[in-house]
Amino acid sequence: MKEFLFGPVPSRRLGFSLGVDIIPRKYCSFDCVYCQVGKTTHRETGRARFCDPGRVVEEVVQRIGQGGRIDFVSLSGSGEPTLSSDIGWIIGELKRKTSVPVAVITNGSLLSRQEVRRDLVLADVVLPSLDAASEGVFEKINRPDPAISLAGIVEGLRAFRREYRGMIWLEIMVIKNINTSQEHLEMLKKILDTISVDRVQLNTICRPPLQSTAKGVDKGELSSIARFLGEKCEVIPAFAEEAAPRTGKSFRSSVLATLKRRSLTFDDIVRITGVSPPEARAGLERLVREKKIREVPFDNSIFYVAGGERGSS
Repeated sequence: MKEFLFGPVPSRRLGFSLGVDIIPRKYCSFDCVYCQVGKTTHRETGRARFCDPGRVVEEVVQRIGQGGRIDFVSLSGSGEPTLSSDIGWIIGELKRKTSVPVAVITNGSLLSRQEVRRDLVLADVVLPSLDAASEGVFEKINRPDPAISLAGIVEGLRAFRREYRGMIWLEIMVIKNINTSQEHLEMLKKILDTISVDRVQLNTICRPPLQSTAKGVDKGELSSIARFLGEKCEVIPAFAEEAAPRTGKSFRSSVLATLKRRSLTFDDIVRITGVSPPEARAGLERLVREKKIREVPFDNSIFYVAGGERGSS
């Protein structure tokens, strides 16, 4: 079983994305109310070595060599990837040894640091987040480490745009009655006008969140917000690709590795494993019986999550 890899998972933004998890669960600078991984147990801003970077690169190269569709290698997963002091070296080696584009999914909290911006310059796409336009809303949604401020994040995004020649796709998580007021959206639009990202991508809660009180908005409201925020803004579409080709990785190991990092629907699991629906159903029922995973009803769907690993507050 690959220690640092999960997927490829069906990503609404990146196609079939091979996840690379270089941070232990759950080291992060935020404790977001909508996080699908679970409660932050180690809220950190200090960078460190969390894994053997050579092994990470070796695993990715080996997996790509096995074939199958991989649209992006994505540094993301159980925590904030820019906390890794090795991320720059890992990106450089992946660019040198593979031809698959590299994406970094980050909360953007450390982009105010020059060394972090320097580490990300070789990535093909960086996908930071910006969920708030005021410190109060920022605290309510992202619950950051005390060392992190919204003003610092915005300035970090501006600095990164000046230095980085790749694509920046900024994600905004829209949460009902928290960051949806007209006043807040007007403040957010003013900030976006100063950052000059390539895309602004609106998301909403569509998987079981850390806090059940965090609610998503409907497609109509998302579309209305996108129109207000400007021509670069888009609503993240549903994933509509067919199933990925089946690989030699076992159903069990593939599902468990992915569910440690994100919740999945039955259709998601069929896509990432390439097995038939009857095989997937039987395998999931077995894992539920063993209490390795559990079913969580959410938004008229059933999601599978890693058993007993989610927290709430």
